Amino acid sequence: MMSIKTPNLDDRRFEDLVEEARRRIARRCPDWTDLSPGDPGMVLVETFAYLTDILLYRLNRLPEKIYIELLRLIGLRLQPPSAANVTLRFTLNRPQERPVEIPRGTRVTTARADAGVEPPVFATLETTVLAPGVTIAEISARHCDLVDAEPVGTGTGLPGLVVNVSRPPMIAPTAGSNDLVVGVEATVEEQDSLSGPFVFHEGRSFRIWREVENFSGTGDDRFVYTVDRVTGAIVFAPAARMKTAEGFLDSGAVALAEFPAANREIRIWYQCGGGATGNVMAHTLTTLKDPIPGMAVTNPLPATGGRHAESLENALRRGPQELHALHRAVTARDFEHIARRSSGAVDRAHAITKAMLWSYARPGTVEVLLVPHIPDPVRDRVTIDDLHTHETPEALEQIQKALDERKPLGTTCIVKWVHCKPVKVHARLVVYREENPSAVRDRVLARLWRTISPLSTAGDGKGWPFGRPLTRWDIYRIIDEEPGVSAVSDIRMVVDEVPDRDVSTISADAYQPATWYAGAGEKVFRSTNMGDGWESIGRFPNERVVALTSFPRETGIQDRPGLLAVATQITASADASAIHISHDCGESWTVGLRMTFKVDAMAWVVRETVPVLLLATERGLYELAIHEHAEPFQVLVASDQPSLGFYAVTVSTDVWGGTSVALAARGEKGIYLSDEGGKTETYRCIGLEGEMVRRVAFQHYGAHRYLWACTAAIGNDPGRACFRWRMTGAEENPEGWRHFDRNWNGGGCREIAFRGSVVLAASHRSGVLRLDVTDPEPAWEAPTIKCNLPLRGPERLFQPVDALAVDSATGCLFAGGVEGIYRSRDQGNAYEHVSSGTFVERVTLPGTWLFCSAEHRLEVESEDEIQ
Repeated sequence: MMSIKTPNLDDRRFEDLVEEARRRIARRCPDWTDLSPGDPGMVLVETFAYLTDILLYRLNRLPEKIYIELLRLIGLRLQPPSAANVTLRFTLNRPQERPVEIPRGTRVTTARADAGVEPPVFATLETTVLAPGVTIAEISARHCDLVDAEPVGTGTGLPGLVVNVSRPPMIAPTAGSNDLVVGVEATVEEQDSLSGPFVFHEGRSFRIWREVENFSGTGDDRFVYTVDRVTGAIVFAPAARMKTAEGFLDSGAVALAEFPAANREIRIWYQCGGGATGNVMAHTLTTLKDPIPGMAVTNPLPATGGRHAESLENALRRGPQELHALHRAVTARDFEHIARRSSGAVDRAHAITKAMLWSYARPGTVEVLLVPHIPDPVRDRVTIDDLHTHETPEALEQIQKALDERKPLGTTCIVKWVHCKPVKVHARLVVYREENPSAVRDRVLARLWRTISPLSTAGDGKGWPFGRPLTRWDIYRIIDEEPGVSAVSDIRMVVDEVPDRDVSTISADAYQPATWYAGAGEKVFRSTNMGDGWESIGRFPNERVVALTSFPRETGIQDRPGLLAVATQITASADASAIHISHDCGESWTVGLRMTFKVDAMAWVVRETVPVLLLATERGLYELAIHEHAEPFQVLVASDQPSLGFYAVTVSTDVWGGTSVALAARGEKGIYLSDEGGKTETYRCIGLEGEMVRRVAFQHYGAHRYLWACTAAIGNDPGRACFRWRMTGAEENPEGWRHFDRNWNGGGCREIAFRGSVVLAASHRSGVLRLDVTDPEPAWEAPTIKCNLPLRGPERLFQPVDALAVDSATGCLFAGGVEGIYRSRDQGNAYEHVSSGTFVERVTLPGTWLFCSAEHRLEVESEDEIQ
């Protein structure tokens, strides 16, 4: 469909007007024969033609003016400037014996400014008093001027009153801040009868009125107004003739809300200024414009959030979106539009129906992902640190409030800053001999930074699409835009944050398809595409991840999708641990619970519909209920050994809902089993005393359940492999522990997993071994040297495999160790490395993430150098 072209009411130009005058002269004045430009009469003709041309230009602007006026009638207003916010640190040169006051409105600016540019001035937002002896205070400040109690007029007693402030524009609304307060003088009687807030000034009381977008649906509080912050106009409610129940108009006009009574003074407290010039770097606000003796000031962090007022051209493009949105959030575009409009600190917004992506999400939940606004010139080379710097909690609060006011009833709205994945591009370029290699490199780098960016200026102006992979073809296309490049080769895409070293634990998500978790060092990683790509979802500084478990899907257990637990060891202390919990597949984490003992393993169990985490620790077995303010408490396993510690814990639920818990005791004191859900004093020792059991796991095979115990080994000992205990449902087990060690030469067994009748064991030196328990004489089968698991070098032995997991839905096997993660799709015959940080064809991205450029590296040569 073609758009309607704006018509020219009169399309004649200067030349057309002059030519028309010439034809009229020829008809009306045949004696006028000198029509050259030097003739005095022609000078007058051209003068009037010029003036008429200007008049026609203004006439043809009439459709644009009508368009602007129509947009104004539907409530479109230019977005006001946003003010940058910063935390100022005030420091006294020495302690004082008396309190030192830093008044609200104390102004701070930079020590120097560019020629011809007014330096930005920040004002403190609250009064702070330093007690005697205190030398440091941190105070919030904003790039604005504070205007207090400005008189703007008096009430007329008539609806539709408009008053104007003297110093527009006012800054854009800020969350949790009284950036605009409109007060109307109130009498003593009104103070007693009217509800609502009041402010006192110069001995008089002013009732504070409330800002609304329009006068429809004002609610019980009818003391409202609308404001155009760019022009500084405050509009009180007009009057209109409304429809009666019979469908006719009232005979008289009725005010749509309250309006100031006659002769009542109106005063306004507001903040003016703002703009992108307030986004100053750290440690630049060092000059006090309102000096305080002995006081120095600085800003430890950059100021963020400043943005210029909206241009008229952008408002004209935004107008149709405002018309379609109708101030209600229904579609995804509505949520995105309201989020962008509500705060100048946002560059992009993306709304999703959360249940379409995540199994744990409740129906009716909308998630709005935000990209922060980055000012010039930083946005030309925006980094992940720049994004984090401009992700302010005030902007989240402001947008959350705006969306909550407009969302449909029953909808839950979650507002978050978007996750970004840094990526580097490495390539070799050959440029034409007449080109400057350094200049070409700079231009290509600029294109890479501009295109691989979360900002709206990336690529086609809309920004990198959410969840779209970065491919080799994308890099070719970006570089091909540079005409000076003759050839491109050795393209690689590099991601730094991947689990490529020291993977200690792996777990498959039983609810979220194709989703895996891995712990490596102080980080937790997640893959949502079966290991094709990994993202860091949790970082715990000064801690090391030792165990990770997602909630299982078993018969008799109430589903808890998204629930994930991580146990870490505090690196500064070998005897301290922390437990971190996530309810949303690692999207967010609760504050870690610290414990003064070491946690070795975890398993999930349910107590009266509440998920409980069982912790195998060096001081015993502990339970941690997953609810607010829960504390771990010890479960007594052996009454004669209350401090008995454990290496491992595992849980299994049978088809009738019965829960069994097994433990591997420290000190080679055997295996303990409970068939009553692992409650206190329900355990019994079932043998294997003297065996170095370090892992236990349940196998479900057909109608049977088995408990497996994995043993460790010392030095070059070939190891004792695994033992199996058949779960009969009774205390007696005639079979006892069955030993499976035939053909085992892997040393210690570090982890065990199951795929049907096949047992998979991670070993110290033989990779991942397999055992089919249905064979008449089961024997362990070691992988071949060509299976692609990492080798130790000249010994031709495999590196230790520390982590092992199988996805029950797909049968896919993941093994982890010192060189990252390896995946097998054929029960361990062949593996592929899936945690490398270097990619040749493509880098994947979760559906709610964006790419961000890191330091690209280009090797540039001239054609002359390669000949």
